[in-house]
Amino acid sequence: MRQWQYKSIRLDYKGRGITQEINLLDIDGERVRGWGSSKEVPTLPEMFEALGKDGWELVTHAVNQDVQANGTTFHYYNFRRPLP
Repeated sequence: MRQWQYKSIRLDYKGRGITQEINLLDIDGERVRGWGSSKEVPTLPEMFEALGKDGWELVTHAVNQDVQANGTTFHYYNFRRPLP
């Protein structure tokens, strides 16, 4: 039976998200200020490309709009890859 490793990502876009720049980024429950050796938070396509190169596969995406309470729309992404 195949065993999996999982990664959870929660993010909020800058502005309306048209440029896919990320405002807030949490990976596996921890706030991240950058990705890899970069000090800048990546755009969504850059992050997905890096995850794909590392063998991660997107399995779910959900949106939680909490705009009235705090003006934030969080996107939740879950990835998996086979354990080595």
